[in-house]
Amino acid sequence: METEYFSKVLLTSVMFAYIQILGIIYLYFRFVDSQKTTNNSDSKNISDLQKRVDMLERTVGRILTGKDHANISALKIYHQGIPTFNTSLVAFSARYEDKSGLSNGFILKFSHAITNLGNHYNPTDGIFVAPVHGLYMFHWTMNCYTSGSNHCGTSLMINGSGKGYVYSGENAANHHHTGSNSLILEVQAGDHVWIETTSWSNVRIYHWSSFSGCLMSVL
Repeated sequence: METEYFSKVLLTSVMFAYIQILGIIYLYFRFVDSQKTTNNSDSKNISDLQKRVDMLERTVGRILTGKDHANISALKIYHQGIPTFNTSLVAFSARYEDKSGLSNGFILKFSHAITNLGNHYNPTDGIFVAPVHGLYMFHWTMNCYTSGSNHCGTSLMINGSGKGYVYSGENAANHHHTGSNSLILEVQAGDHVWIETTSWSNVRIYHWSSFSGCLMSVL
């Protein structure tokens, strides 16, 4: 994933540099043309350069945004330089520590962070804060010890709204019950994402439980 990202950055930077060169040449020909009355050769060169710049702008726009009609201006690039990327890698994975005595509406704190690129997941409170508007994937696995009619139910929450659920339990014998779920969701910048107990009855969570997420694409 990192190799693909840096390849994208390199390719885009090269294309931006090429647009800058074309932009400078384009501005030069426009200046020269403005000092003359008529010159068919200069007008033809300006038209050809404009087409090249337009084509490169569309290509760079697709690379950066994934959209066919992104507004990437060569003249702005000429004055401002190559813009920096603000979409660094965003990914986290954390596991739970053994715990019992929880109740409904409790935010689960997956306190052992294994991966936390960008540091947008807080292992202290169990909440991930989205850094950018984008398409995210989340996955969580719950391993709970239940007996009798006890059960283990959790939900992935975004700003307090449930988006997906995991439920396991209700077995006459004592067992470890495991359930998992994965979701791909559009999340706004600043949204809070966490796992919460939603249907809970006297169970114990074990350290095989985990919570993960990553940014798939900026929107």
